[in-house]
Amino acid sequence: MAHNAAAIRTVDLLGVFWRSFFIQASWSYDRMQSLGFAFTLIPVLRRLYPDREEFAGRLAVHMEYFNTQPYLASFVLGAAARAEEDRATGRNVAADVVELKKTLMAPLGALGDSFFWGSLKPFAASAAVAVLLTGAWWAPLLFLVLYNIVHVGLRLSLVFVGYETEGDVVVLMSRYNFTRLARRYKVLSLAIVGCIVGTLSAWGPEFRTSVPVFPPLLAAAGLVLTLGMIALLRVGASPVKLMLGLAAACLILALGGFA
Repeated sequence: MAHNAAAIRTVDLLGVFWRSFFIQASWSYDRMQSLGFAFTLIPVLRRLYPDREEFAGRLAVHMEYFNTQPYLASFVLGAAARAEEDRATGRNVAADVVELKKTLMAPLGALGDSFFWGSLKPFAASAAVAVLLTGAWWAPLLFLVLYNIVHVGLRLSLVFVGYETEGDVVVLMSRYNFTRLARRYKVLSLAIVGCIVGTLSAWGPEFRTSVPVFPPLLAAAGLVLTLGMIALLRVGASPVKLMLGLAAACLILALGGFA
């Protein structure tokens, strides 16, 4: 192994970022995202290991089992790139990139699922639905903008954060308080849903209640519903169960002729 390997450049990390969009393009039943992870690191490995055999050997190392939330995988990719650089340049020939990946993938998987699937996506969807009900044709585009501006931005920045911090999760959590952000997105989602319910009588004839309801009273009911859900979230209620309960209540109202 040559210890005079060239250092990783910004353009190499940008290549890793671009390839990270394809990390789920090919799955293995027994190794999950391993093929995508190895493919994503190719720009870095080519830079560090110009020798064909050594490059192939290091690429095979990254074919071991790997599975995490695909967006937060960028942090692991950056950390793995740094570990490979330390090994190739001789700064730390004992760098264990396999153990690093095993340590990071499970907690980041749980954190990412909760943040992206459980808070960010419902927020973007509820905001788009609220705009759609006004008749705006660009409501689907709003969903794409709200969701992707966060997810793509994080994907890009986390590659560099993972590289700079060598995979230090403490630094990651200090820079991005995902738990607090998730809670805020959930509160915003419930507030938007409450506003939608509060404007029910203005949606049009096909959405009007069959029983006459005083509009301010309906708006007040939506506000009470929103505040109630926020209170339940504060005491630890499951957002998913609250959403399912709200959907069930809407179906019951519809079957009862109130929608």
